[in-house]
Amino acid sequence: MTSSLGRLYATVLALVVFFLVWAVIAARPWVRESEGTTDPRLVALTAHEQRLHRDAIAIKKIVDRRWATYRVELAHRKHLITVRVRLNAARAQAQAQAQAQAQAVQQVHTYQQPSYRAPAAAPPVVRVTPAPPATSTRTS
Repeated sequence: MTSSLGRLYATVLALVVFFLVWAVIAARPWVRESEGTTDPRLVALTAHEQRLHRDAIAIKKIVDRRWATYRVELAHRKHLITVRVRLNAARAQAQAQAQAQAQAVQQVHTYQQPSYRAPAAAPPVVRVTPAPPATSTRTS
């Protein structure tokens, strides 16, 4: 082969065949992995997945139980609030009725008691007395 184009085609074809054979040999299609030899990473991943699945089920049970307790307590709290609101409304209504009745009775009986006052006591008498004269006794 004296032509350079022929040498180029031969080199490219040789390289393509070389890499194709390399890929086929690296894939090893004639070797089958037996059932007993598995990748330890895959085994660990499967075990981890199963552990997470069990944990998720346990957590879901706990959450469901807490939600059920919450719903029961919420219903009880709402009932207590309703009872308290009704009781306060009844008290307010009773107080308003009592107040209205008291005003009606007061308007019917407008009797005013006479005010009797005892005479005011006389204010106490304060007497100011002069102080005795100051005397000085000097001795020489």
